[in-house]
Amino acid sequence: MRLSHTIEYCALIGFSKFLCVIPRKWAFGIGSAIGAVGWTLGIRKELVLSNIANARPDADDAELNRIGKQAARNFGRTITEFIRYGIKDRDALFDLIKIENIDIAKNALAQGKGAIILTGHYGAWALYFAAIAMRDLPLSLLVGKQHNEKIDAFIHKIPGDRVEFISKGRTAIRVILDKLKLGRAVVMVADQHAGKGGLVVPFLGKNASTLPLPGSFAVKYDAPVFIMTGQREADGSHTVTIKELEVPQQATPDQQKIEVVRRYNEELGKIIAARPEQYFWYHRRWREESEPVS
Repeated sequence: MRLSHTIEYCALIGFSKFLCVIPRKWAFGIGSAIGAVGWTLGIRKELVLSNIANARPDADDAELNRIGKQAARNFGRTITEFIRYGIKDRDALFDLIKIENIDIAKNALAQGKGAIILTGHYGAWALYFAAIAMRDLPLSLLVGKQHNEKIDAFIHKIPGDRVEFISKGRTAIRVILDKLKLGRAVVMVADQHAGKGGLVVPFLGKNASTLPLPGSFAVKYDAPVFIMTGQREADGSHTVTIKELEVPQQATPDQQKIEVVRRYNEELGKIIAARPEQYFWYHRRWREESEPVS
């Protein structure tokens, strides 16, 4: 293990223990403050402003900066919430997070085909997986691997043992299919750039390469697809909504695959446009211009 990785891990453990011994309100205030400091220091500020401008071409510089700073504070708070609720206050998630329409996902799982749940980096997304799993909806989460193995293992422990993890890679498709056959819901955080293998469809008004897997599983294996989004309310609680994405039955299989991804981007885009300060704008979402698929 690299020395830098050891230092990173020890710093994370020390910070996490500190967040868990101070009052909850202080912890979240510190998280928000760290986000604000990061914004002031200009960490990925140019990228964030560019991304927001793509989605909000009508906004002036003052509005772009306001959204960017609030989004940075939201991310800082999200990280501290994830650590605090994952380690010390897990039972508080029942009162903290209200989940709307969870029964439609449970009813779908009862059909024996599993389900695909799509979400994005919005609100306190990391908390929502644990909250849903705690309400007896079996989740398997598709995730990338951190370079620092100890930090990777630390992150995986926070949601609790009710959330399984599927590592992205060559075996991911087979593992996803196995989980669907076992009647589990497979969660995909699908709002990052998907590279040359992605489907190029509009996202917040601009073409973006998007993960094609949801459409493929929906069409080939008849797995129902849902979108899950949540947001932080003014009192600090969260509201999570689960909505089914209907697959058009009259279209060709290729058109169905595209339509699943298109509808996901459209639904997530509406949520982000309403409260952009709760979105994680730090990804290079739009990397190249391309004509949308038809």
